[in-house]
Amino acid sequence: MDILSMEIARQDWELMTCGCRRTGEHIPVDFLRSLDGPPPDRAGEGWADNHVFVQSNLMQPAVATASFVMAALARGVPVEHRRQLMLVLHALANGEQDDIAEECLGVIRGGSWLLYGEISSGRDIDAASYAFEMLELIEDESSRFVKFREAVRENLPSDLW
Repeated sequence: MDILSMEIARQDWELMTCGCRRTGEHIPVDFLRSLDGPPPDRAGEGWADNHVFVQSNLMQPAVATASFVMAALARGVPVEHRRQLMLVLHALANGEQDDIAEECLGVIRGGSWLLYGEISSGRDIDAASYAFEMLELIEDESSRFVKFREAVRENLPSDLW
């Protein structure tokens, strides 16, 4: 069993109400299926959009979803999906329900090295931008973040310098 499977299994998906009004059980199933194809046009289309978040409103499965997305990034996902996953995390950390968004940010904070890694990799400027903006939200990262930003300027759009 890998880290992603363990993270999915530890959640009580059947007790969560999804944005589509079903239980959350389909969310990790749909997510895993989405990794087998090309990334969707919209962030989380088919598994998070209108399920975990509806526009900027966070639904009950948001924190559990943030946990398995971080686990997926730690385990490794196809490169073409990283931008979409960073955008989903960004939506979860910036949702309208401050208490849920803060819990999601707490999950993301626990894997902050994944965000730094995304920025320093130079793989995708959009994924790096989303990671950068999430790191800006994490107050206890401020001193590391200032030094890091200078070191990776070339991997970020100029409006984030």
